[in-house]
Amino acid sequence: MFRLPSSLIVGFSAAVLLSGLGLLARMWAAAPYPPQVLFDRISQFLGTPAMFNLIHHLLGVGQGGKIAAFLGVLLLWLGGLTLLGVLGPVIATGVLLLVLLFVVPAGWAVGYAVLYLLIRLALQPAVIQHQQGRREALNALGVGSLAITVAASGSLLKKVLDGTDQTAASAFKAGSPLPEGIVSQDDLYYVSKNLEGFDPLLSAEKWSLKIKGMVEKPGDLTLSDLKKFRQRDLELTLNCISNPVGGFLIGNAIWTGFTLRDLLNQVGVKQGAKFILWKAADGYIESLPLGEAYEEDVMLVHSINGEPLTPKHGFPLRVLIPGRYGMKQPRWITEMELSSSDVPSYWSQRGWDKEAFIKPSSRFDVPEEGKPVVAGKELMMKGVAFAGKVPITRVEVSVDGGKTWQEAALKDRRSKHAWTLWSLPWTPEAGIHEVVVRAYGAGKLQTDQTADPLPSGSTGWHRFLVNAS
Repeated sequence: MFRLPSSLIVGFSAAVLLSGLGLLARMWAAAPYPPQVLFDRISQFLGTPAMFNLIHHLLGVGQGGKIAAFLGVLLLWLGGLTLLGVLGPVIATGVLLLVLLFVVPAGWAVGYAVLYLLIRLALQPAVIQHQQGRREALNALGVGSLAITVAASGSLLKKVLDGTDQTAASAFKAGSPLPEGIVSQDDLYYVSKNLEGFDPLLSAEKWSLKIKGMVEKPGDLTLSDLKKFRQRDLELTLNCISNPVGGFLIGNAIWTGFTLRDLLNQVGVKQGAKFILWKAADGYIESLPLGEAYEEDVMLVHSINGEPLTPKHGFPLRVLIPGRYGMKQPRWITEMELSSSDVPSYWSQRGWDKEAFIKPSSRFDVPEEGKPVVAGKELMMKGVAFAGKVPITRVEVSVDGGKTWQEAALKDRRSKHAWTLWSLPWTPEAGIHEVVVRAYGAGKLQTDQTADPLPSGSTGWHRFLVNAS
């Protein structure tokens, strides 16, 4: 019977135990977690337009590519630590320390190395008198180490695997449904540069927003301080720049917070300041020209549909900027700096559009692509159209591949920053029909030229085949 060398069992046990304790340190002390840091560096490459397009074509829109990348990094990390088992504890610790110095800050690198050395010394085969006893003890340590890792990362792994968080959403108004056209927080699309399980988990009691740079009154403001500003609601549609034609990376909600203008007026802006620079808890960086920051509906928000933001949607505070794609509206912000010069944002460093102005789009919600409809029975076709700050003035639908067009009915909007709901009755004849929708923004027809989402947002008309039988 084949048996693994005891050195590899020691290496594996040390690898899993160190990883489990590292997860605990990350959760309880915000320690840098080496596999996560390595994944973040790889994701910078995955975020370039060429790689992002390739991953979307292969794995679809969502967490698939990031999950595959993280699992690959985790396996390499555990495999590398396992192989260190063939070296003596001191030499293996030195090798690990050299690697960690390129991954995490020096203090944490030394801390991880010392912890690893202690684990290895505790696992030394010499301390176990008999071969069978050693093997059983090491197996038990390996199982115990794995149990620690699972226990430490249970909630994180659940987020990674099923894409959900643990915060229950409540209704916009107690006992009543959300208004038409409003998406619940649970159903609002989610996109992050991070693997979801490694998104920031911030405490409202410990969190504050640092105000720095060219301001008269620098300092730290707590969530309670910020809620003293005049609070207001804003219905606004959030749209991801990576949303494909007809995609669902878009959602409309009612946000609660205060205007950035009120905050700037309180802290005082020094002469020469031209840009606002935001930093987030996950290392995300974005900026906005100061002139735009004074516009009426540029806000910092802490609630959505009457409830606090959940962690994955930016708790405790995020930015809202009408007319821009979501990449310009960072979550988990911890720092706001006034500066005379701009800095490259997280995604613009990787080839995405720096300005990220929303392009006109329209889609079908009914009928659904891939689902047949009943011939001879009236169907109410429905969908949404959106063009950022530009109002949707007309939506047209074709059921014959664009040969003829019918004008859809538009529902009045409650907010100039919300998407437009459209509808049109249709009684399909038996057969295959190609349905197409197009919208007009301020009287101008959206382009029919198809373009990938990267780097500036997708374009084209939503079209697909419908089988009526």
